[in-house]
Amino acid sequence: MKDLRKDFNYNESKKMSNGHEKKFKQRLKAEFEHKTLMNKSIIYKMAAVAVIAVLSTVLVLHQFSFSETASSIQKTESKTQIRLGDVSPELQTIEDYYTTSIKLELATIDTSPEYEDLVSSYIEELAVINRAYNELENDLNEFGVTEEVINAMIDNLQLRLELLQDLKRKLNNLNQKKNENNTNYQI
Repeated sequence: MKDLRKDFNYNESKKMSNGHEKKFKQRLKAEFEHKTLMNKSIIYKMAAVAVIAVLSTVLVLHQFSFSETASSIQKTESKTQIRLGDVSPELQTIEDYYTTSIKLELATIDTSPEYEDLVSSYIEELAVINRAYNELENDLNEFGVTEEVINAMIDNLQLRLELLQDLKRKLNNLNQKKNENNTNYQI
């Protein structure tokens, strides 16, 4: 192998042109400022989307809880009513399971402004089903404990839970399609 160190003249040092270091620092600064501005704009956009999602979720939950509160106030103003859970401990467990699951599904619905119409239509349907449940509770108090009324009340609870799960599936599908479309345009 050849020793290449002999071929170079180390005594001669080449100097960079005047202003080279200044130009390099300016280019470096410009490049980093551009990336910083891009990062800040992305952060602001993400924060705005998060705020909108949180506000719309709070609004939907507030509307639903307001209707539940109004119906519970009406119940307390009237005579004490028998509920499904008052009939037996097993029915209390079933009622607690479904009401907890329904509340959990409501709390975890990811709402965005672009799907507001879909969510509101489901919430309206949920309110109709909730009113039917209240009528079934009235039937339970008026006609007594019957197998038909109890089965109808359990079916009503199941239907509400299935409706919310269907809404979440649709929202997830719409978000996936949106994300797929966005990745297709980026490629």
